[in-house]
Amino acid sequence: METAAFKSQVQAFDDWKDGLAKNLESFRLWLRRNQLFQPETDLRLYHMLETLRSDYLTIAFVGEFSRGKTELINAIFFSEYGQRILPSDAGRTTMCPTELFFDRDSKLSYIRLLPIETRLKDIALADYKTMPGHWVELPLITNSAADMAQAMATITQTKRVSFTQAVALGFDKETLSKSKDPDGYVAIPAWRHALISFPHPLLSRGLCILDTPGLNALGSEPELTLSLLPKAQAIVFVLAADTGVTASDMAIWEEHIAQLKSKPNLGVYAVLNKIDSLWDELEGEKRAESSLQRILELTGRQLQLQAADVLPVSAQKGLLAKVRQDQGLLAKTRLGELEKILSEALLGNKQQALWESVVRDAGELLTDNARALEKRRDQLSLQRNEIERARGISQHQLAELLEQNQSTLAEYKKRILSLKPSQRLMERQTRIMLGHINPGLMNQKIEQTRHELVGAWTTIGMHRVIHNFFDSLEAVMSELMREAELSNKMAESIYRKFQEEHQMELLAPKLIVSRRYQRQLQLILQESQQFNESLVLTLSEQSFMIRRFFATTVSRTLELLNTVRRDLIHWSQSVMSPLLQQLHEQRDLIDRHVQDLGALQQDGATAAGRLRALNTLVLELDQELAQGRFLASQLTPPVLPASVSPSNVVDLARLRR
Repeated sequence: METAAFKSQVQAFDDWKDGLAKNLESFRLWLRRNQLFQPETDLRLYHMLETLRSDYLTIAFVGEFSRGKTELINAIFFSEYGQRILPSDAGRTTMCPTELFFDRDSKLSYIRLLPIETRLKDIALADYKTMPGHWVELPLITNSAADMAQAMATITQTKRVSFTQAVALGFDKETLSKSKDPDGYVAIPAWRHALISFPHPLLSRGLCILDTPGLNALGSEPELTLSLLPKAQAIVFVLAADTGVTASDMAIWEEHIAQLKSKPNLGVYAVLNKIDSLWDELEGEKRAESSLQRILELTGRQLQLQAADVLPVSAQKGLLAKVRQDQGLLAKTRLGELEKILSEALLGNKQQALWESVVRDAGELLTDNARALEKRRDQLSLQRNEIERARGISQHQLAELLEQNQSTLAEYKKRILSLKPSQRLMERQTRIMLGHINPGLMNQKIEQTRHELVGAWTTIGMHRVIHNFFDSLEAVMSELMREAELSNKMAESIYRKFQEEHQMELLAPKLIVSRRYQRQLQLILQESQQFNESLVLTLSEQSFMIRRFFATTVSRTLELLNTVRRDLIHWSQSVMSPLLQQLHEQRDLIDRHVQDLGALQQDGATAAGRLRALNTLVLELDQELAQGRFLASQLTPPVLPASVSPSNVVDLARLRR
């Protein structure tokens, strides 16, 4: 029994992305075919294509031990194997955050494990992902379900270490004290993180599943709260229907999830698993349903979630029903309802994110270049009319007409040269902006903060050091915003002056959306500040945790600043392009027209041939403009099989209107 909801919608979404990528490639060819190619535009299209190619749909499962997270993953995604692929038996469950995906670059199947000892270094998990030498890699044989299940069991491995070592690695003292053996040793997870790649049909189409351990095995892992979970499109918080929200459940909710509820393009759901524990043949279905509704309402109030975002399910019975092809039992487990809602949330949120990062930008590029092509067509039509009129005028009049066009050609050449100072001005302004986020200066700030963290004797002192670092980042961003606003005003002034002096169509320059970067930085710092404060409260003696938290924040900040640098460089290279493109286009057309008039002056017979050529060119441009309109029409949201949208998914069609 296949997971129909996920399979059909993920396939439809992946087909839409493939179609969008093909349209972007067609757009690149269209630009080249119409002599509209520019390196800056091509680079923007390349980054869009890379985003489509490398992007993953991510769904994260979070919850305490024994709530059935891994069993739920097995039931939704891997039931076709006929057995549990991920270990979810009692005593054998996920002991470290585990990402399941398919590596579309290497096309290899593998398990990569990051040793728990890497927690002692101030290196973020995102940075470790670029350091393959630190991981233990195991081959994954995918043609045997039993062999796969056996290999997957490695993520359950633990190791015995001293109590002191376990505390140094970030595990809670109180919890460790309860599990110490007579020799003072405790069992902790052997691995900090696991990456599992294999060509499952859903994973091959870009789905990524994040399975997290319970609070005790997780310890304090800043990367989970600050990076992994925020990048998901859906988070499933798994609870047990027979216990409701326990104290440890609430600790995970408040530490890792609650602050993400308002994050855009992210759906957060609570799933009450094990509803089969409420099934009672003596009491009857009506009584069981009434009990379940009370638990659902109470859970929604405790977690401050809408009723529609609290969902009941039986993962164990759902997996059994799928393996046995038992439709009646499957309906009773309500697994299908959960799959439907999650697939719509997952794809709806990713669709919105791609709309913001790819489709809208591609549409703007297409519109700008179609406008340039329309101006070319209009100019060719004018030239066609002029040659038509020139067939009946005297040689003297023809000479005057030729002289006028030569004068116009010289004027366009001067206009191109006149933009050089403006180009240099914008390049200088870009260097000023880049200077505020210079990598050398940023690294200096980071190293200074690390040094101060080492010298701080209390967690309150460390908290103050990090707070000062956050203030310095906000000051840098404020300066960057000030310079960005100045750059935008300069660009608008250059465009207005261009239009006034040359009486040409007023184009709007592409502006730097600096407030977007400020919002992203504020979000990083806000989430980091919340986590930092919780560390001061719960890890007052574990200063190394604060340093590791700092490393995670630094990694996220540097990733944002690298994006800002790249965007500013692209902006600098392209901000003057529309003006230059318009001038070069007009210059080339007039140059060709001057040649035509010169030939006409020598031999009037050439007029008929040139008119035929111009008629052909105008017809071809009409066809190219029609092709451009068709490409623009393809930049639309995907039509997914399901039509019902969850409450926390943006209505993209409404947004486009």
